[in-house]
Amino acid sequence: MRQRQMNKRVLFVVILFILLLFMIPFFILILNTFKPTAEFTRNPFSWPAAFNLDNYRSAIDTMKFWSAFKNTAVITVFSTVLNTLLASMTGYFFSRKKWRINSVLFMLLLASMVAPFQVYMIPLVKLYGGLLGMSNRIITVVYVAAGLNVPFAVFLYHGFVSGIPRELDEAAEIDGCGFTRTFFEIIFPLLKPIMITVMVFVALAVWNDYLMTSLFMTKIETRTLAIAAFAFLTNHTADYSPMMAGLVLGIIPVLVFYLFGQKYIIEGVVAGSVKG
Repeated sequence: MRQRQMNKRVLFVVILFILLLFMIPFFILILNTFKPTAEFTRNPFSWPAAFNLDNYRSAIDTMKFWSAFKNTAVITVFSTVLNTLLASMTGYFFSRKKWRINSVLFMLLLASMVAPFQVYMIPLVKLYGGLLGMSNRIITVVYVAAGLNVPFAVFLYHGFVSGIPRELDEAAEIDGCGFTRTFFEIIFPLLKPIMITVMVFVALAVWNDYLMTSLFMTKIETRTLAIAAFAFLTNHTADYSPMMAGLVLGIIPVLVFYLFGQKYIIEGVVAGSVKG
């Protein structure tokens, strides 16, 4: 018994050490947002000579923060909602309709998760940016972002729905519910744990995305936070401290969202991957 308690204490200390190790870069980032760039360049690990919020004011002005924040929030919200609707319906359809073509399509969908975004990058830009002329439109980024996150979301929804008894569908059918009505009135409310999990993952991916949005959003007024942070970089100089302040401002909203949804993440991932 005493040995077991000792092992738990040792494990706790090890985990705490690893946590602190991973948090050190974040603490250094925050610490350097209170320094002038010259002081940061001299010693990025030193304590600030004086704490002030000048870098945050500079970040808000130079990045056109509120405009970039609005663009990022709109893209993230609509992409997440669209992804939730499409992926949950697709996962339910694949889970309940055991057709051979559905099995093939589901496997192809999972196979697409292996390919990185760089594989689709040039065709997407040629199609939407060139052929259709849809660059610098939020709807383009919303559509592409939602679609790129569909395979992973369908995988989780499919596994979760497979763990829901089919008797519920049969009872709804006896009561006169069709396939669509059964999904929205019976199954959809039961998807809350996995739904929050998927929404957190998709929202994090879209909010922090730089490469995809930079391909379509080239005008200043359409920039997202990830792109706007590069306003402090020029060909010959870099104003690091305000840029880090801008990064911290961009992290706060999605960090709060993650903290509110974290208790569902492990539950949802385990349910989505094991139940299937």
